[in-house]
Amino acid sequence: MSNRLPCTRIRSLAILITSLACTSPDLPAGNDPDRQPDDPARLLKLGIQALRRSDFMEAIDLFKKSAELAPRDSDPYHWLGNGYAWAAATAPLHDKADLGRRCLQAYRVSLDLDPDNLRARFGLMNFYRHVPRLLGGGLGRAYAEAEEIRRRDPVEGSYALAVLYVHEKKHEAAFAALEQVIAEIPTHYAAHCLFGRLALETGKRRAEGEAALRQCLELTPLDTDESHEAVSRYLEELTSGPRP
Repeated sequence: MSNRLPCTRIRSLAILITSLACTSPDLPAGNDPDRQPDDPARLLKLGIQALRRSDFMEAIDLFKKSAELAPRDSDPYHWLGNGYAWAAATAPLHDKADLGRRCLQAYRVSLDLDPDNLRARFGLMNFYRHVPRLLGGGLGRAYAEAEEIRRRDPVEGSYALAVLYVHEKKHEAAFAALEQVIAEIPTHYAAHCLFGRLALETGKRRAEGEAALRQCLELTPLDTDESHEAVSRYLEELTSGPRP
């Protein structure tokens, strides 16, 4: 029996990769890779910079070296999972399934080392929501992961649920969850961004969506958040579209 996966399942992994690779890490430039070559934290930063340059294979290599030097640290494995996701975004179709499996394995190792690594849990949740159950994903697993996030951090758990509600087009539930996050943390960049994107997608609550996107431009994104450039594009689309 052939070990090749059907094209539809491989394409599901391609959707996952696009989701995981939607933002660009933003670290200061100028690190010299010849200095402190055995510092796992430095290798991790260099790997993130390689992702920023779209040099995915170099990034994966650096994350692997960081993990080898700090085998009990969760973060290199979390970023290794991200690296496999970014690499698969531009990989040939027949390579995406293997890179997706490596991505999943890296996230699981990261969480074995630190069950409270919420960024790794978000990565795993996104994997589950985009990949069919037969390939290790499924929305049931995604919601279970969101509950694990909420058990550790109620606000971030609400944001995780909002992401899943958007995925399932449960728009009113998503708006409500995002409002709860923003009420608790008015500077939550990702929640403002998603609120604006949801307003753009649905055509609802456009004025509030515009305000949310403008608030993003006043805040500093994390390395896992969408960039100011992306937010500016959403804002232009939202404000240039026809008003109801």
